[in-house]
Amino acid sequence: MNFRELSRPTVALGIAAVVLSLVTLVGLPTPLQAVAAIGVLILLPGQALARLVPTTDAALGVLLALGLGLATLTAVSTAMFYLTVWSWQACVVTMAVVTVLACLARARQEVAS
Repeated sequence: MNFRELSRPTVALGIAAVVLSLVTLVGLPTPLQAVAAIGVLILLPGQALARLVPTTDAALGVLLALGLGLATLTAVSTAMFYLTVWSWQACVVTMAVVTVLACLARARQEVAS
C-alpha cells in the first residue's frame, strides 16, 4: 500500500481515533473529557464508516455519519453488556478500533481506485 495515495481525511480520522482514545483514557477535565468521548464514541466511527459509502450529498453524509456512529455504539455496548465485559474504557478502545479498521478499509478503496 502506497501511503502517498491515501487521502488526508482518512489518515486524520485514524490518527484522531487513536489519540483521542488515549487522551480519554488518561483523563482530562470533565468538560474536555465529555467532548473527547463524544468524538471517539460517535463522531469518528460514524464518519469513518460513512466514508465507505459513496454519497455526494453533504447533508446525507452528516446524517449517515451520526446514524452509523450511534448504531455502532449501540451494537458494541449491547454486545459488551451481554458478554458481561462492559466498561467505558473497553467501549472507548473498541470504538477506536472500529474507526481504525474502517479507515483501513477506506484506504484500500482509495488505493484500488
